Amino acid sequence: MIAGIGPALVDHIHKIELYPPPGGHAVVKSSTVMAGGAAGNVISGLSKFGMECRFYTTLGEDEDARFYLEEMEKNGVDVRYSVSHAETGKCHIYVDEKGERTFFVHPNAAGRINLAISDDELEELKYLYLDPFPADESFDFHLDIAKRGKKAGCEVMINPGFPYTSLGMNTFAKILDYCDIVFMSKDEAKNLPVRELQSRVRLLVITLGKDGSMAFVGEEEFFAQAFEVEVIDTTGAGDAFAAGFIYAYLRGLDIETCLKAGNFVAAKNVQHFGARNFPEKSELDEFLGL
Repeated sequence: MIAGIGPALVDHIHKIELYPPPGGHAVVKSSTVMAGGAAGNVISGLSKFGMECRFYTTLGEDEDARFYLEEMEKNGVDVRYSVSHAETGKCHIYVDEKGERTFFVHPNAAGRINLAISDDELEELKYLYLDPFPADESFDFHLDIAKRGKKAGCEVMINPGFPYTSLGMNTFAKILDYCDIVFMSKDEAKNLPVRELQSRVRLLVITLGKDGSMAFVGEEEFFAQAFEVEVIDTTGAGDAFAAGFIYAYLRGLDIETCLKAGNFVAAKNVQHFGARNFPEKSELDEFLGL
């Protein structure tokens, strides 16, 4: 079983033509609401692909909390949560005509971590996927989980994002020592010593946007070209990639094929609005020759 540990966010996605200059305005062409949050997106995708999945998070006491739970549970995810605020975390996302997006996060419950995950629960798991909460205590919380997870025999994966990579290598390295796989974008990686990252983790995966993706295993490098598709919305592209990569990885496929699987799922996702537009398991399996 794989468990994600990260924020629950309800995404309010708004389509606009162009971003306005400071003091200007833009007309919203359409809006939609979807469940989001990076770890939740990845776990939702893996569950759709037939993996046994669990998700730990914090929620509010509002309709958004009920909506979020329904969206996760209808995909078969075992959600374990605590209530830490009256309102569930929200993210307003504005997407322009080129598919680029800008995020405005209201942390609410996602910004207050009162989760208690026991050692017994960790021993039930085989894999952990960690994603930062928009909370000051997030890094220390995940560091503790990573330490205890490794002790329990879990393989630990992390998507550190800017919240953790911006802490600098000295601090970031504290959690890397307990991680097996790291996913990050080229922008997140550009200010970090990639060689040191390679030496600290077994597998380093870097997404390159329209240029594809690459991975490092020791001194070996792997690359896979992106698919050329019409981009509608890049929200959740990295999460979709991670879901595809991890699915192939858990099926025992080679690293280059895992990269291709990630690119395939990401390409499917960016052709629609929102972060959870995954292909059907049968479509992914056919692509992978399973």
